Amino acid sequence: MDSPFLFAQRYRPEALIGRGGMANVYVGTDTRLQRRVAIKALRPDVAADAESRNRFQREAHSVSAMGHPNIVRVYDAGEEFIPAVSADVPIPYIVMEYIDGKILRKLMDAGPFEPKVAVHIAIGILDALAESHQAGIIHRDIKPGNVMITQSGVVKVCDFGIAQAIEDPTNDPSAIVGTAQYFSPEQAKGEIIDGRSDLYSTAVVLFEMVTGSPLFSGDTSVSIAFQHVTQTAPRARSRRPELSPEFDMIIAKGLEKDRSARYRTAADFASALRSVTNLVGGGRADRAATAPVTAPEPVAGPPALTPAVTAPRIAVESSSTPNPEPGGDNMDLNDLRPLLQSDTPPKASLVRWILLGAAGLLALASVVVGMMFYVLTLNSGQALSGLSISMPDVTNVSFETAETQLMELGLTVTRRVESSDSVPEGSVISTSPAPGVNLAAGEIVTVIESSGAPLVAVPSINLLAQEKAAAAIEKAGFVVGKVTDGFSPTAKQGTVVGSDPEEGTRLPAGTIINIVVSNGKIKIPDVVGMSVGKATRILRGPDLQLDVTVISDNSCSGQQIGSQSLRGEAPQQSSITIVYCAAE
Repeated sequence: MDSPFLFAQRYRPEALIGRGGMANVYVGTDTRLQRRVAIKALRPDVAADAESRNRFQREAHSVSAMGHPNIVRVYDAGEEFIPAVSADVPIPYIVMEYIDGKILRKLMDAGPFEPKVAVHIAIGILDALAESHQAGIIHRDIKPGNVMITQSGVVKVCDFGIAQAIEDPTNDPSAIVGTAQYFSPEQAKGEIIDGRSDLYSTAVVLFEMVTGSPLFSGDTSVSIAFQHVTQTAPRARSRRPELSPEFDMIIAKGLEKDRSARYRTAADFASALRSVTNLVGGGRADRAATAPVTAPEPVAGPPALTPAVTAPRIAVESSSTPNPEPGGDNMDLNDLRPLLQSDTPPKASLVRWILLGAAGLLALASVVVGMMFYVLTLNSGQALSGLSISMPDVTNVSFETAETQLMELGLTVTRRVESSDSVPEGSVISTSPAPGVNLAAGEIVTVIESSGAPLVAVPSINLLAQEKAAAAIEKAGFVVGKVTDGFSPTAKQGTVVGSDPEEGTRLPAGTIINIVVSNGKIKIPDVVGMSVGKATRILRGPDLQLDVTVISDNSCSGQQIGSQSLRGEAPQQSSITIVYCAAE
């Protein structure tokens, strides 16, 4: 693709950075905001298929409804005719956040991770799923190839291309889609799935991260999928004995064949991982080693998909804290940097030394944080207000203006579009958080943009009495305009025979609708000079429905209609005589 080309006259593709079965991904530039973006464009041979275009568009719709730091953000989407690529087929594209990092699959290929690193990544995936499930979206293809790790260690879940809206009737919730290596048993069997299917896939990824080997393997995708359905999942400790029994049981619960025995929500799974006191070795976990993994009480129907709710806090640790929360807020992101700066993850011994060093730094940092917390609480009102960003009022300005203003303040912007009767199209209706709220740098702000007044279909009012037709128009939110007379061969005088605009036209509420009312008459055209066949078809046709009598006259020539008894306005169902000049 030529770099001078701009998607939406704004986004310039610059280099191909990824190629998949359906789409190519380019790194590019948003020329309006001068920021790096990733542009995902459907391949021309795939774009020719309408279902592929619809699936691609669903990905944009799915992700645009969510705003979470662990989900790759979508900035824009659309379709473009690109002459150099395909002159006949529009190419759908999605403009996304550019991730400066590496795909998890590439990091995993060199061997197992230290458990603390694996838990950090798994929690990032689960936090993203908690957000998507709350938005009503099941990912359906959680796998290492759809997870990226940024240079700062942030986990990003991407590729919602086959995601399914739970309430979307156009999607088949039992369709077998995804990747067999990470299938849930219910996916493999073609059953209706829910959010717990994503949790199983996450547990498979976590198992592979800590053991360095796939949960199941086989010569074909079918054989692997069959094992997900029929074979009991091996315990992670059977392949890596130093893992704690407590950690092992959490993974095993995520891999239960019966979805009712798994965690109910992504938030529950993440909470279990955050609560582990020992990822490796004994302690409390050894005492629980013989305890079975118990299933939750059976529930009727799929579980409610609720998001993870994390209360804001200031983490103040003492140097005696034996085990900071694995993978949680106390995770030192330097633990991940050796993986991100090389194509080969470091050996376990090297990571262990890194973790020991990080723990020492963390202990020292906790003392400093404790002192800062003490100082801040002496005058918390003034200190906190000086460190925070006050959310500005950006309502009633254009979305682009609001986005620029918020990004200049250091905030992260996510966009949502809603209709509005009062706010013009393209302007901001409201924000969340509201103006005046103090925010931290990088915090996500949802900006709700107006798509204009909601569109309403003009109701059907044909053959209604004028008063009833006017009431129907007003009930639909429109305004009755001019009432004019119209001709009809059958409608009773005073009943409606049409509207302007026509019924079914979608218009903003408040639009003026004109009414045409039958005057009980028809308007007869001049048929003199026509052939007898054409004249009778018009006069007897559906628009006039006249009783026609044809008289042959040999005194005139031309073999055409020489005269007619009625012309112009006449009562409905009138009789008309036409004279046919029969002489040649």
